[in-house]
Amino acid sequence: MSTPAPSKNPSAIRLPPELLQRVDHYAHQLEAELHVSVSRSDAIRRLIVLGLEDAEDIRDAEQALHEDGGVTLAAAKAEYGL
Repeated sequence: MSTPAPSKNPSAIRLPPELLQRVDHYAHQLEAELHVSVSRSDAIRRLIVLGLEDAEDIRDAEQALHEDGGVTLAAAKAEYGL
C-alpha cells in the first residue's frame, strides 16, 4: 500500500508590521539583485531556509566543540553575558 504524498496546504502566520516591512525590503533587494519578481511569500520562504541553515550550522559547531572537550557557544555566551 503506498503512502499518500504530503499535501501542500498553505499556512497562514501573523507577523508584526515592522517585520513585514523588513521582509518586503528584503524582497525588493532580491529583485534588484536577481532582476526577477520576488513575492513576499518567496522572500519569507528564502529567509526561513537561510535561518534554518544558520541554526543547523551553529548546532553542528556546538556539537563538534562539545565532542572535542571545548565549551559550547551557549556556555561561552553565558560566561561573557552575551
